[in-house]
Amino acid sequence: MIRETRLRHLLDTAETHARGGRRNRAVSFYRKVLALTQDGEFERELAHVRLADLHLALGQAESAALHVRRAIALSGGEPDYALMLGRALLAQGRAEEAMPHLHEAMASPVRAAEALAALAHGEDALGNRRTAGHLARLAAERDPASAAWRALARDLADA
Repeated sequence: MIRETRLRHLLDTAETHARGGRRNRAVSFYRKVLALTQDGEFERELAHVRLADLHLALGQAESAALHVRRAIALSGGEPDYALMLGRALLAQGRAEEAMPHLHEAMASPVRAAEALAALAHGEDALGNRRTAGHLARLAAERDPASAAWRALARDLADA
């Protein structure tokens, strides 16, 4: 099987496992992608970011941060990846370190509301509840259809 076909098959299989909730199996297939690729190949970047996402879902924030840092380096600074790194750092209780990455994530035209909500969580973790409430309200305004952002704004309404 030629290399490109093998990579495509591994990626497809990993995605199938991830969609089916078989996260550990998906991790195994993404690791196989990493073993076959080199820096500069998009498949390697994709495998790292998907591994980061899977590790976050598995509650393995430290592993997630390692993979997303690698994806950021390979991508040259993708704002969506900065959001993922910020979330991984928040999950590790490292809110202060997460904040610059979450601010960077605001550059994502698609994920700005998510970045605002993550910033709200970070500010709340740092004890800045008033700022957290303001950011949560901005997230809810940016994406009024999101029940999660509205709930966050309600949770921080006393701020």
